[in-house]
Amino acid sequence: MFVRIFAVLAVSLMAHAAAAHEFERCEKAEIESVLEALTAAEKLALRAAVSIGDTPEYRRWFGPYSKQNAADVRAAFKSIHTALRDVEVKVVCANIGEEDCDESMYANVWRHEHYAINLCPSFFRMPPIHAYSATSREMENGTRAGTIIHEMSHFDIVASTDDICYTRTTCSQMALQSRRVLTRNADSYQYFAEDMAYLPAFE
Repeated sequence: MFVRIFAVLAVSLMAHAAAAHEFERCEKAEIESVLEALTAAEKLALRAAVSIGDTPEYRRWFGPYSKQNAADVRAAFKSIHTALRDVEVKVVCANIGEEDCDESMYANVWRHEHYAINLCPSFFRMPPIHAYSATSREMENGTRAGTIIHEMSHFDIVASTDDICYTRTTCSQMALQSRRVLTRNADSYQYFAEDMAYLPAFE
């Protein structure tokens, strides 16, 4: 049973002034996991933004490369990074049956309810960055930090992404084999950003 905690915690993000995040229905350990994921997600989004180019990683998640598509992806990552750096995020830790959570869902948002993210129980069973190798089966659905990027990208004032495909296997097949352009797919942003974490020098 969740202990109801309604708290505003100050978190220092990089060199900027502290951003306050609001937590509802979250236990202490859940709050700590989310704060870790938020901090990692901000770093991931920035690294992803500066890593956009005509690379195998780009084509794996976003499909055929073009300068315009790449510019759109770069701008989206910059918006995601800015939001994670600067805004107050409201996090609701929901039980199954609450906030549209079910057994298969990790998190959800309403794109017009800016910066409010509902986290389902499955979210807390996802791995943190670097818990497993990038190619392990445990990474098939991504990480907690990657899920934060996924959900943040949905907001209409951030990147206004959609859910075109889910899972690494399905989305990479769609981009590489079907050659679909997936610059509006939330999971593509998640998986590209996560892959950037496994390149040298990420902390």
